[in-house]
Amino acid sequence: MPTRIIRIAALLCGLATLPALAQDLPGFTSVEACRIDDTSAVIRMVYEGGSCETTEALEPRVELDGTSATVVIASKATAEMCTMQIVPNHVQKTIGIAPDTAELVITLLNPQLEPQGQETVPVLADGVDCSAKGESF
Repeated sequence: MPTRIIRIAALLCGLATLPALAQDLPGFTSVEACRIDDTSAVIRMVYEGGSCETTEALEPRVELDGTSATVVIASKATAEMCTMQIVPNHVQKTIGIAPDTAELVITLLNPQLEPQGQETVPVLADGVDCSAKGESF
């Protein structure tokens, strides 16, 4: 009898983890950072997310730490009811950085303010690459 109870308990615990597995969110498809001048950079990224979410009106939170900066970009829902389609979402944000900032640790938060993706990227020097990619983005 105790073995049967243990098996049932183990099965129920296993079933309890299924919603967590179903909520595994996609992260970044691409991400880059380009220096605009000594004190600012532009972040460009694409992530797979909901068709009813945006980062457009939200300002990123930036914390400087030596040659690294931590950047948190939140997304928000644009509608109460959504089809739950996963689509590529394009983000372009300009942030303030220190002159010696060499890399960004970028975290994207979903509309529930849970981490959806995180990546560390180098801050590329301002130049043709940065400008050209911005036009096609």
